[in-house]
Amino acid sequence: MPSNVSSLLLNLAATAIIAIIVYILSLLYPAMRSELRAVVSCIIAIAAVAAWQYVIRRRFKRLGSWATGTRERLLNAWRARIESLRTAVLRLRGYLRGELEHCRSELAMERDKYASEKAKVDKLTVALATLSDQVLRLFDGRAERPDEMEWGGAMAASERALECARAALSHHVTKIVYYDPHYPRSWVRPEDAEKARDHFVERWFVQKNAGQLASWMRGVLQSDLAHRSLVVFAQDIVPDTVAEVRNDSCLIRRYLDAGGRVVWRGDIPFWYQGKAGGAKDNWSESEPFECGPWKILGVYYYNYPFEWNAPRHGGGTVWGADLPPQATTAGKDIGLAYPPQGLDIRLAPCEDVHVSYLLVRQELFRIVQSDKHGSAGEFALCWKKNFNERYPHSGFMQYVPGNFVWTDVNDHFFRFAVSGWPLLFDQ
Repeated sequence: MPSNVSSLLLNLAATAIIAIIVYILSLLYPAMRSELRAVVSCIIAIAAVAAWQYVIRRRFKRLGSWATGTRERLLNAWRARIESLRTAVLRLRGYLRGELEHCRSELAMERDKYASEKAKVDKLTVALATLSDQVLRLFDGRAERPDEMEWGGAMAASERALECARAALSHHVTKIVYYDPHYPRSWVRPEDAEKARDHFVERWFVQKNAGQLASWMRGVLQSDLAHRSLVVFAQDIVPDTVAEVRNDSCLIRRYLDAGGRVVWRGDIPFWYQGKAGGAKDNWSESEPFECGPWKILGVYYYNYPFEWNAPRHGGGTVWGADLPPQATTAGKDIGLAYPPQGLDIRLAPCEDVHVSYLLVRQELFRIVQSDKHGSAGEFALCWKKNFNERYPHSGFMQYVPGNFVWTDVNDHFFRFAVSGWPLLFDQ
């Protein structure tokens, strides 16, 4: 409390005390002389004021220490709040800066994509103009038959126009590459998954993480556009966002049923379920008919015991065998390429799939347990299974299994992923 206020209060208190004492003495001792009464009143008043001032100052001292402590606590609390707010603002600024950079990157990609599409449309316009000129030359009112050169020019112009039209339509297909470093991988190493992601992004595929992939799949299912899309997995463990349960009601199976295409590489598909943070659940099970690939895709995987036919002797299990694969006619038609070594034999019975690109025939070996599913037929290493007959280009496609480092493997994987699509892709 300021000193002038304290002095004013003390003076008022002293005046009031003197007045009260004089009044009391006049009542108690009416015969006392007025001078003596005044002296006694002053002495009593001085003592009372001194006592009052002592009490007030002591109280003020305690009050001052309490006020000082309270002020420090309030200041410390506000400092902590301000520091917390400052940290939150810095974090928000960093997040917004990252989002801004991401938006700039996507904007640049869309700008390049627009420029590429515009160039293709321009080429298509020129090709159509050339075709129209060639057609007018053929039917310019002449009675004679056009010569072979004019026919050849018209045919070449029509083929060029058709090629440009397919190229212009190719970007209307939604192409996704799944890559999420927060989710696990099996055979595909982290650096190889990243290289595959980069390779597909350079070819106008859009990268999506586990959460974004699930949201996108729900969107195409709702809009009934799954047949105009495909998803390439740069990692070989399916995330729990699209394979929530181990049966055909999961999101990725519904996407396949609607006409979508999923392209896989690496380990056996749906052998594991990946979780955020790198954990994974084993979906292989001891019973093959309970494993992930059978429950979701209807494809049976089993490590068949076998014996070599003559002249070789001995045997083992097919997953560890040196069995020579053979490219089928379908594999040759799409130009399937695979490394000469480093393959992991993971056989799928051909009766469980619709197209076999690379298979192993039982000409050099014999399955011991002939009662197993598919043990009497041929086995596919690279295959495709369709889930919607309306869209024969759709389905699940398994690329050559293995954990190999192979020159241009991503380019071959890309060509396999887009093979057989009704629209032309950039090669």
